[in-house]
Amino acid sequence: MRFHPLLLLLFFTSLQSATSQVSEWIEEVEVSGDTEWIGRPDFLGDLYWSGTAPLCLPGCKARHHELKQDPCGDSSCCWLGYKSLCRVNCGKPDVDFNGMVDGDDWWVGSVLRYSCLPGFMLVGNDTRTCQSNGLWTPKPFCLRMCKKGSIEISERELNGTCNATCEYKSYSGPPKQGCTQIHNCKKKETGWKRFFSQCIPCICDCALSCLSVG
Repeated sequence: MRFHPLLLLLFFTSLQSATSQVSEWIEEVEVSGDTEWIGRPDFLGDLYWSGTAPLCLPGCKARHHELKQDPCGDSSCCWLGYKSLCRVNCGKPDVDFNGMVDGDDWWVGSVLRYSCLPGFMLVGNDTRTCQSNGLWTPKPFCLRMCKKGSIEISERELNGTCNATCEYKSYSGPPKQGCTQIHNCKKKETGWKRFFSQCIPCICDCALSCLSVG
């Protein structure tokens, strides 16, 4: 049985490549006289080409997903097969039933913005970022709020500024006047005009976590 020289060259080149790859990913350890093979940790970057010429096996590892395919990639070209350009992807992010998420890019470095439906308050950072380990940063959650009525509060207490307006000001955080969420603010009519910009009283809706009310 005779083999074509080119086929033999391909076979030995492939064998050499496979042996080299195995040596990169595993190491030999002797335990109680027995030989044990253990995997070495991954040191993959956020973006890399998979597949080694001349016989290329495409595909991505761990949290990496394939961006595109190419016979050469960033180095020597494949005789058979192709190379995969792999990049970290965190996958579809989870969101609370009463929450919303803005953004459809899940690759490493992507930033999503979270918000809640009316009647709920967002607790935590309103953004999440896809990290190089393939995981999203912590997710915020939506807390149901119960309306307590209206309160009078100085605009300075709402956001620390005084510009004689209340309509676009709100507050959420540690309780102020017994409220963890203050919104829907309007200027309190005092019956006399102010000729200089100064803090004015606002009438706002007051809400507290329903868990606290219950």
